[in-house]
Amino acid sequence: MNESDIINFRNKTEILAGENLNEFILNCKEQLSGNLLDNKWESNHWKKIFKFSKFKMKNVKLDSFIKAEDLDSSYIEFCKSYVAYIFCSNLKGFDKLTFPIVLRVIEKNLLVFTGSGDIKSLNQVILDECLSDINKNYTKGVAYSCGKFMERLVAFLNEKEFLNCGLMKWSSYIRPPESRLSISDNADNTRLAKLPNERALRAIGEIFSMQDYDLHERDLFVTSVFALLMCAPSRISEILSLRADCEIVEKNREGKECYGLRFYSLKGFGANIKWIPEIMVPTAKLAIKRLLKLSENSRARSKMLEEEIKNGSGGTIWFDKEKDVRFSNALCALLNNQLSMKRRTGNDLFKITNAFFSKELGYSKISKHKNLFERHGYHDEDNKPFFLRTHQARHLLNTLAQRGGLGELDIAKWSGRVSITQNRVYNHITEDEMIEKVKALGINQNNIIPCDSDVNGNFEISTIHELKNELEHGAVHTTEYGYCVHDYTFAPCSKYFDCINCSEQVCVKGEKQKLERLRSLLDTTEDLVDKAKEAISEEELGADKWYQHQTKTLERVKGIIALMEYPELPDGSLVRTHGDDFSHFSRILEMKKDNKITNKESNNGQTPY
Repeated sequence: MNESDIINFRNKTEILAGENLNEFILNCKEQLSGNLLDNKWESNHWKKIFKFSKFKMKNVKLDSFIKAEDLDSSYIEFCKSYVAYIFCSNLKGFDKLTFPIVLRVIEKNLLVFTGSGDIKSLNQVILDECLSDINKNYTKGVAYSCGKFMERLVAFLNEKEFLNCGLMKWSSYIRPPESRLSISDNADNTRLAKLPNERALRAIGEIFSMQDYDLHERDLFVTSVFALLMCAPSRISEILSLRADCEIVEKNREGKECYGLRFYSLKGFGANIKWIPEIMVPTAKLAIKRLLKLSENSRARSKMLEEEIKNGSGGTIWFDKEKDVRFSNALCALLNNQLSMKRRTGNDLFKITNAFFSKELGYSKISKHKNLFERHGYHDEDNKPFFLRTHQARHLLNTLAQRGGLGELDIAKWSGRVSITQNRVYNHITEDEMIEKVKALGINQNNIIPCDSDVNGNFEISTIHELKNELEHGAVHTTEYGYCVHDYTFAPCSKYFDCINCSEQVCVKGEKQKLERLRSLLDTTEDLVDKAKEAISEEELGADKWYQHQTKTLERVKGIIALMEYPELPDGSLVRTHGDDFSHFSRILEMKKDNKITNKESNNGQTPY
């Protein structure tokens, strides 16, 4: 019998998965291809959406690639369909960081394990290997986010029945990084990592203070942009999109002149003016002056081209159309090769990108490029060049504002944020500093009195699912009305309406609504036990008390549910927990301190009566 005579039979699950996947790809291609920001489906680079290129391992020098290799043909159609599906149906869930990482690393490991990029062949082993690759190549925070995205992807594949194995259960093993709001040494280190190195700040300040003729145009541009980042909390993209006429001077109520810059802020705030602190005004003016000089030729070239266009068909050369910034009026407009130290400046208009600053201010072990600090001889104690990240200036200014007592609303307005809740990400004051601030207030608790106020505006509407996802630790009480969030440093609240752990509470078998509440409480308590257990392993102060409390509650709930679901127990039966917990009888005994009377409710367990 020849091998050609052998017929390879596929089971029904594999056949169904293939049909479902083909139908999904066809529907996405036909119905969503027109909603991809003018990108064509056949293109492997959807601008502002996704680049369908292969995963690159850490420490691989990008310059060694002439062109990024496209995803495998057996995988790319599914990848395009999934990207289009999420982009068009759930834009909020479209994370431009985790999306490319996960989809590329899955393709890489599918090819390694199966020899094909067929998504139907995905299994737990491949997913674990994907997560291992991500964990080796990215930070803990990014790896955790990627793991959560992979869980959502698996749920999607299960829901659509795209897998040859049928349904697959998989969860990420990467724990979330410790919250910066936690009280521990690790949390303090995390907060400090967001702030810039003081010696690096002094170094870039010294470079900026040098005379223009002592600095290359590249150094003038980098230091001027960073100087503006230090003048008001801003993103690098906001600085790069400033107009040439961004400066504004107005008089305040006292008749004093105030200097500010017109920005177009992200985070939903829109166009606004950021006022510069008086001490930083000379720095801001010098930075603007230098950038205007650097962009002079580019703006003049753009105006000339616009005049030629007007004489023809008309039109505008946009630097940033979304923010209504023309090349002829862009503060950071350049000519090609203008900042190059080797090539001659060209005549073509050029817009710098954020990645340029990562290269100029950052540090890479594998890159031969010398950053700003290395070019000027600034090194740390290990003889490595200093480095900065552009977002660190924003974090520093917000932290200084918090330390200085500036109000949350003022900080949000100064930073160009639409909501004060966005401030918390940039506040890196340690718990010791917060305690000192509270002490300095000198508040006497006896002097606090209630007052009438309209509090409706203080409520933030959310969903229980969203709240559960935001709970960062296990120091939480669950009530009939919601959640009471505490801290590990405090013991479980004695005022908490803890009926589950009360020996006098009675449950009635057959009450379906109450049983559903118990099941919901079981799910929530299991999560809280896990989080409290993680906190113990991280040696968080007081976590052990909460772990004991949540574990006891979990055992109680499980016991009650077991009896409420016991088929041989008739509906209407009363279920009560027995134990040495709270009861009115035990309370009376404690009050009277009568040692002769013993508490007969000593059996620890759940029994019907």
